[in-house]
Amino acid sequence: MKIIIPIIKFGKGGGHRVLMNLANHWKKNGIDVEIVVGKNTPKNYYPTIAKIVYVDEFGKNSTIKSEYKMNYFFIMKGIFKYLKRQDKKTVVIANKYTTAYFKLFKISKNYFYYIQAYEPEFYDSYKGNSIKKNILKFLAWLTYFIPIKKIVNADIYKNYKNIKSEYVVPPGLDMDIYYPKKLSKYNKKTLIVGCIGRIEEWKGCQDVGKAIEILHKKGLNIKLKVAFNPIDYKNYELIKPDGDENLADYYRSLDVLVAPGHIQLGAIHYPVIEGMACNVPVITTGYYPATNENSFIVPIKSPEKIAETLESIYYNYEEAYNKALIAQEKIKEFDWEIIAQKFLDIIKKEVRNNKNEKI
Repeated sequence: MKIIIPIIKFGKGGGHRVLMNLANHWKKNGIDVEIVVGKNTPKNYYPTIAKIVYVDEFGKNSTIKSEYKMNYFFIMKGIFKYLKRQDKKTVVIANKYTTAYFKLFKISKNYFYYIQAYEPEFYDSYKGNSIKKNILKFLAWLTYFIPIKKIVNADIYKNYKNIKSEYVVPPGLDMDIYYPKKLSKYNKKTLIVGCIGRIEEWKGCQDVGKAIEILHKKGLNIKLKVAFNPIDYKNYELIKPDGDENLADYYRSLDVLVAPGHIQLGAIHYPVIEGMACNVPVITTGYYPATNENSFIVPIKSPEKIAETLESIYYNYEEAYNKALIAQEKIKEFDWEIIAQKFLDIIKKEVRNNKNEKI
């Protein structure tokens, strides 16, 4: 079996990390895996042992990255031409809405669409040209009607708006890296609070800054540590963890993690599962697998509720401690060995079903 994962360009998003980890685990199990990407892609942030094929606009492949510049259209054209030359039995896993369109041209009868989020909603906060925004949003929306075998990464997407899917494969975690820290049941003089800084408004990280401001005005001794990108609040420490090991260390340095996204609640949000795996009490707006038993659930766009919850934790850390311990049991389902095999079993099942179909 050969699996090809087409990617327009490498990035630092959680979705790309999922794809690289899937590729790594399949490769370790003897599967021939290729990552096909445009030649002028940025550096691959997440390491992979899979073969990386860099293609130009004509689909010509090389194992060497180039500084040759291609716009989005020519990258798509090059990846399409490369896929068109492959055996029709090759497994192809589209992972962004643009690469789902290749299915319309009968590139492979074993074509899958791995949906890690409902992409049309991402354009609601798009700051560019409104006409371009609406076109991109429509194109993303349209792909969910393509007759293609869909695999979603959370139960909420099985029947979400115009997505319909029978298969669910969540993202995974390397439990050797995201291992639990030791927790203390006792209150500390300083409560260390963290969040992942993101520029997208719907990620909600600005709500955290406003919540900390409320608590600082009350005189509570709270230290805020923001990872990756700045937020609109001055009194915090900016951390830029490079790689999973450093990111896990960042989580373990916290007393509480706040993950207050605004959309697609019930989906899987990496900071939530990463924080839980590191035994960090989590405040979130309701991303899986967060419940009132294993975390603190607050309304969206509510810095006041975040502040109220943090104040409660500040004076009664034992409750947070107990919730984090409960979360530790739930998080075991995200082990990459389990996740990668589950995905592979679905692929094998569908390939067997397609064996006698005409191409």
